[in-house]
Amino acid sequence: MKIKAFSKINLALAVLDKRADGYHNIESIMQSVSLCDDIEIDKMNSGINLFCSDETILGSDNICHKAAEIFIKRASEKGVCLGCKIEISKRIPLAAGLGGGSADAAAVLVGLNRLCDDLFCYDELCKMALMLGADVPFCIEGGTKLAKGIGEELTALLPLPDCFIVIAKKGVKSSTGDMYRKLDNLKAPKLPNTGLMLKGLENSNLEECFMGAYNSFEQACDAADEVREALKGIPFVYCGLSGAGPSVVSVFKSETNAITAQNVLKGLGYEAFLTTPVDKANKIIE
Repeated sequence: MKIKAFSKINLALAVLDKRADGYHNIESIMQSVSLCDDIEIDKMNSGINLFCSDETILGSDNICHKAAEIFIKRASEKGVCLGCKIEISKRIPLAAGLGGGSADAAAVLVGLNRLCDDLFCYDELCKMALMLGADVPFCIEGGTKLAKGIGEELTALLPLPDCFIVIAKKGVKSSTGDMYRKLDNLKAPKLPNTGLMLKGLENSNLEECFMGAYNSFEQACDAADEVREALKGIPFVYCGLSGAGPSVVSVFKSETNAITAQNVLKGLGYEAFLTTPVDKANKIIE
């Protein structure tokens, strides 16, 4: 079975209070986009064989290996014994705040479930996904969703209106823990107006969608400011940080403007990807 695992961006991200377990509550509008990794899964009688175009992320601590371990263990509890071979072709950049690892792990769960004739329901897959990371449940279904809690409380939203999204990445990702600590030291972190954004989605109005958009981590990272400066003179609807960085997303109504922006950013040394919104987290090819 071949699966496309689509990357994830944050259209807005509010970092709220710190919880007793050390995590932070968030409120985010998450969106699947067309930048993807390709994953091929074959059933075996036993064991897990993992291959990846980027050999630096191979090993039993790879999140896809862990996803397969969890699925196989749960399947055995239902009397189904299996192993698998997984091949990953990476396109989503590593440590970019785009959920590449989470998308791949979710695709492994979804793919194995399909190969096992839908052994588990959606809620059961999401429970397995949460064991792998807070944003992996989103990557089971994807599309446009409001995420709360640590990212696992998901509500489906109306789709983002048609647009073109340029994702730009330069430099090394800062520690997410360090980013949260910087926000903890602020008396009143700035928050997006998600209510305004939800109204824009209801009205299918792209400009209105982004009137209240903001990412709280921009107070701890200047990557978005640098991209906005680079794109001066090119009309965009929104430009902001995705996740805890370092990737920056810029939203355009015009494909021509998006391509121009992509070329400008590439000329300045960014990895730049032209994408569009998609309504799912993964796509089974065969």
